[in-house]
Amino acid sequence: MKGLNLAVIGAGALGSEICRILAENAFLNVLIIDPDCLEPRNVPLSSLYGDVFSTCGAGVFAHFKAELLVDAIWKQYALAWNGIAAEIADVGLGRLAACDLIISCTDSTLARLETSIAARILGLQMLDGGVMGEGIAAGRVSWFSPAREAACYLCGISEIRRAELLSYAVSTSLGCRLVEETSNMTGTHDALRETAATMFRLIEAFSVGGRPFENSFSTRLDGSRAMEPWIHKDLKLPRSVSCPWHDVPEGEWLPLAYDRPIREALSGNDLRLQTVWPQCLEARCRLCGHRTFPKRRVALIRRKTVCTQCGAIGSCEPTKIVSSLGSGDTASDFTPRQLGLPEQHLYQFRRTFAPVNDEEGS
Repeated sequence: MKGLNLAVIGAGALGSEICRILAENAFLNVLIIDPDCLEPRNVPLSSLYGDVFSTCGAGVFAHFKAELLVDAIWKQYALAWNGIAAEIADVGLGRLAACDLIISCTDSTLARLETSIAARILGLQMLDGGVMGEGIAAGRVSWFSPAREAACYLCGISEIRRAELLSYAVSTSLGCRLVEETSNMTGTHDALRETAATMFRLIEAFSVGGRPFENSFSTRLDGSRAMEPWIHKDLKLPRSVSCPWHDVPEGEWLPLAYDRPIREALSGNDLRLQTVWPQCLEARCRLCGHRTFPKRRVALIRRKTVCTQCGAIGSCEPTKIVSSLGSGDTASDFTPRQLGLPEQHLYQFRRTFAPVNDEEGS
């Protein structure tokens, strides 16, 4: 069990509590992924962050959570974990493919969706946890199997909400408004501890069982009744027939040389390279009209990019997007690095048309 390769997505209060439990149980191979710096709201609900804050003071808020946790785990438990200060979609699929289990602790719906897509493509089990809001003694733990007939995270989302999220995550046809996120789910100390403990019990069951779970299921945790133990309500999650992420296109997902033109991998073949996340090659600020050439992921551009002309955040609208490349496309002259793609990413190659059989005269 200690040799499992785990990826923890989200290093807030719940993510740091999961990391503490994994460290106390001497898990050796853990990758922590979170794009944000530490916030004051993370400190009171986390013993690890509380220790870091008491040692370093307010200056700790200028540092990334992933890096702070890796450093704290090393100092307290002598475990050499790894951390990446990036969103899950900016971590190469090749890096995630080495994992046995993806553990989602984020409070972002879009991040959960992107995590689910990555897990589905790679055929990985996904454990997802969350608490129900500030001061509420309740939580949720869900397990998503990669089996074709098992529910994925997207199955539990309404079709309208699913379409809205997918338009930002994987589509080149974008909606006209930003994705709305729920408020930060800080929960209570008891809710965080109970949710993390329930998640760890599933990690133990997964590691001891010797094979992946075949079904997806969820556990609702309710600790609102004083003088009574936490109530666990289990539910098997049904697959949604309208969810588009159960028939992942067949074919291998392969790496590319990071500093060689993409055209070299396509030369002489009737193939198109497919990326998971569309990349923005050109954008225009809808407020001042300033044009930029960011070469970054579309979802990141629309949510976080700052216009260099007027300083507005999230005002850049992608005007040139790439989601697939053939040998005849100008952008295939770029390397993956020049397009802003992750270094250890994987790509799928699809044939553009059936080869001609000259012997049959077709």
